[in-house]
Amino acid sequence: MANVKGRAIDKTHLSIDMAEDRGIIHRDYIAHCLRWSHVVKHLYKNNRYKTATILDVGCGKEIPLMKLLYSNKLIPLWYIGVDVNKLSLPEMLDRDRLDDVIKLYGKTDFAEKVKLNDRGFLSIDTDICFEEDPGYNLYPAPTVVTCFEVLEHVEPEHTVRILKKIREVMRNDSYAFISTPCYNGSAAANHVNEITYEALGTLIQELGFGIEGVYGTFASQRDVEPAIKESFFNTIYQALKSYYDSNVLSNIFAPIYPEYSRNCLWVLTADPKEEQDWNVFPKWEELKQPWTSSKLWKELKP
Repeated sequence: MANVKGRAIDKTHLSIDMAEDRGIIHRDYIAHCLRWSHVVKHLYKNNRYKTATILDVGCGKEIPLMKLLYSNKLIPLWYIGVDVNKLSLPEMLDRDRLDDVIKLYGKTDFAEKVKLNDRGFLSIDTDICFEEDPGYNLYPAPTVVTCFEVLEHVEPEHTVRILKKIREVMRNDSYAFISTPCYNGSAAANHVNEITYEALGTLIQELGFGIEGVYGTFASQRDVEPAIKESFFNTIYQALKSYYDSNVLSNIFAPIYPEYSRNCLWVLTADPKEEQDWNVFPKWEELKQPWTSSKLWKELKP
């Protein structure tokens, strides 16, 4: 089932470099930067970045996450970028010291081509990569997996495949950071498959992930204001509202109210923990239908 632009897999992406030219930066771009900074915060802790193998699923043509890491002097052990688009190394990252760090795999179906072999190494089965030697494709299992703004661009069945593969390649101590819009009855024109907050939680739960945390990345004021006005945040909200425009406000309060947000960041582990029982989502039959914006929404159930 295609989106309104006739695409079953949509390859469009947001460009931070282009956004800066506008002067006023839309909430979507602010949310992007804050997602990356959340990963940076994770990698800073206990100097995790020094031994990190980062697998960036749907890394984007501009490789923004690795740019952020490099500009903040957080060079991981490995950065592996995978995308369905053709990839090339940005000028900022074209450094001799990064030759043995950054590995890019463009025109690659992550769910099909990436595997964890029987020795626990990440294997990428493709001849299309940035390396002059395409046979060099074995890496340690990732300690961090990122998948930002990808799931809404593929059909439900492929969403399930991507999430299954992410859990398959994670170590016991790995973390996955996944973001996607929350479907509320209206989807962006270039999105194939926006998923409701509850349905994605149910899917994540059924696939066996542990949910470390869920944070809204932006929320429309009309959706989040009723909850804020009933809380002790209201005084702060009103003060900030008198100064900030709606783009900034939508990002500031969203992390507190993921269930009312238009986009969420999910922090996942390979297995659930007992203390995460508060994050129990409904069973499939209890969910409001449709679960996604796609006409193939029922395929979200594995």
